[in-house]
Amino acid sequence: MSWSSGARDESRAPVPQSAAEWESCWAPHDEATYTYVLARLAPGERVLDIGAGDLRLAVRMAERGCEVTAIERERTVLERGLRQLGIAPAVRRAEIALRIGAGHLTVVLADASTWPFPPVESAVLLMRHCTRFREYVSRLRAVGCRRVFTNVRWRCGVEEMRLDRLRPFGAIETGWWACTCGAVGFAAADPALVDAEALARVQEVEGCPRCSPRDERSPAWA
Repeated sequence: MSWSSGARDESRAPVPQSAAEWESCWAPHDEATYTYVLARLAPGERVLDIGAGDLRLAVRMAERGCEVTAIERERTVLERGLRQLGIAPAVRRAEIALRIGAGHLTVVLADASTWPFPPVESAVLLMRHCTRFREYVSRLRAVGCRRVFTNVRWRCGVEEMRLDRLRPFGAIETGWWACTCGAVGFAAADPALVDAEALARVQEVEGCPRCSPRDERSPAWA
């Protein structure tokens, strides 16, 4: 299924003035981002797409055989995607269930900050300006989510954030780390240990200095 660009006319769109306004903006991502996510999903996997926009990724995940729940709070953006699926002219129900290829897609018009998350194995959160990352991660862990595909922490590209491989911040080794609160940094207690392997590794942690009181015994962080 082909998808229109969905891009905004930046010459006319007002520049967001707050974090909340930035978070409400939506724009399509590059094909490499979508390909990265799709290549790591398995048929039958339950996936929650938070801030699904015009559903272009949600539809492709469902076509791959996933059981997808796509939540979007901007009605006009969501309706644009539904038109691509032949559903028009407006979203008249809070939830719409669709059969897409080998999978299913449930479209939800709601605010993810208040809507209860369903049990899932994976989640997608492509929202660089997300202000509720730590909250969303906590709620996803509570419903059994094992990983999140996101661009929030590093603000570029997309990563697979593993929620089932977390370690306490105080136990990390030399190298990059990324926390469940969204903070990232580099721990280098001994410069002699900084090698190619340390530079390539990203350790999933919780309880970093940004989300808990500073422990003087913790490794250096940036």
